[in-house]
Amino acid sequence: MPKNIVQYDILISCPGDIENEIRIIEDAVSQFNTQFSDALGISVRTKHWHKNSYAQSGGKPQALLNEQFVKDCDAAVAILWTRFGTPTDEYGSGTEEEVEIMLSTGKQVFMYFSDKPLSPSQMNEESYKKVQAFREKYKDRGIYFTYSSDEEFKTLFFAHLSQYFLSEKRVAEVKGERHSELNIVGIDQNQNINDEASIIKFVPNTEMTMTKYLDKIRSFYSNISSMKVGKHVDSSETLSKLSFSFEKPMEIGEDSKRIISSVAKELDINITEDFFALGNLMQSSIAHMVGGASITGTDSEKDKYYAIQDLLKTISKALEWAPVEKAFTDKKCLKLALRNAGTDIDEDIEISLKIPKNSLLSISEFPKFDNDEMGYLLNDCDMSKLFGICSTSTYLDYDSSIVTSQRFSHHIATPSIFPGYSPDYSDDFISELSDVFCYSCFDEGKEYIVKIKFDYIKHNTTIAFPSIIFIKEPFDAIPYTITSKNSPEIVSGEIKITNDTQT
Repeated sequence: MPKNIVQYDILISCPGDIENEIRIIEDAVSQFNTQFSDALGISVRTKHWHKNSYAQSGGKPQALLNEQFVKDCDAAVAILWTRFGTPTDEYGSGTEEEVEIMLSTGKQVFMYFSDKPLSPSQMNEESYKKVQAFREKYKDRGIYFTYSSDEEFKTLFFAHLSQYFLSEKRVAEVKGERHSELNIVGIDQNQNINDEASIIKFVPNTEMTMTKYLDKIRSFYSNISSMKVGKHVDSSETLSKLSFSFEKPMEIGEDSKRIISSVAKELDINITEDFFALGNLMQSSIAHMVGGASITGTDSEKDKYYAIQDLLKTISKALEWAPVEKAFTDKKCLKLALRNAGTDIDEDIEISLKIPKNSLLSISEFPKFDNDEMGYLLNDCDMSKLFGICSTSTYLDYDSSIVTSQRFSHHIATPSIFPGYSPDYSDDFISELSDVFCYSCFDEGKEYIVKIKFDYIKHNTTIAFPSIIFIKEPFDAIPYTITSKNSPEIVSGEIKITNDTQT
């Protein structure tokens, strides 16, 4: 599972005679992260001019370094031995200036002076005097430590780093810097996030609507009417009896003709007598008997035949979809989402909404469908998509909050092996609805308490509810409470409701 980590940058500030200590600091920070990063939810990173600076013009070197990374560091570890460093415009050395920057902004400075032995030939007496003067000056501004070996420095620095971040005060500060901030927001009909929720017209989440089906059907009628094929020629007299017995003219069945003609009449479309004419398209009876449909004819004859079959399929799909769309034509809904505007992840979230009983359309009041229609919704439609809220660039879908497993298994009714018999789909249909609208609903007087759970949400993230919420009557607001693993307090809030069904 992804984790939210607070990053702290520590500046390593030292003159050129400090070498081993830089490696020791890097190792100590790595050890600290290994031992404590997960528990504290923090990570420490070192910054040093040798690895974090880049070539830049337009200013004095130290001023450029300050802007590149020094000022952004959260703390510093400063080490001095015999050299004080190169003077800057304002201070005796770059190290002194960096220490002053940290102190002036109230940031932590770990200060160390090396007492490791050094041969006289390596000593710069003038520079060492500056180190001693700075040491004397610093004793009134903070606590510093001395060390006589690399091993002693390693022990000191790791202990001080750990003590600083593991102190009760610092742990409290870290926790204060990292927290979730949960609230409920609305999603409007343009898929935008808003602090208010709008009651909007319900539009099934599907690519094909009746309008699109009808446009497609009209296009088929127009294209088929424009297809020209030759007149049928009865050439049976010129064929041998053997040849004649193997082929027969391809025709559109009477039931198919009645369906196509009836739909054309309903759509006020004129079709001529030659609409169903297929020219001299023939079907091989031998191929049919052995299990394969084989037709012979010109390309235009075949194209017309296949276009008519596609028209029939589209009409069939439209007739299946029509009662579903009709059932929801006047329905209104809300789209809600959970937003985490904080700096930390949160888990095990439970949301309770208070909705007036006369405003919420419950599953028991869901539109009624006959058995075949329920079978169509189960087997040919993805109901979780139909009523769900898909992700966009600004919010995620509900399934992205599920950690343990998929939200539910799609119920697919097993078709009957007996011709003309349809199994009873009602139980499967109710189970599917309960999975799609996975809210717990409790009757409390004049209100319903609607509960929904989220496993997990990242910081600065918005996750949509699992599905739309059907609304019968407008109302003013939804009071809500949110409990979660990482929040000691119950979050109470209210989201205002506006009526946008006229838009």
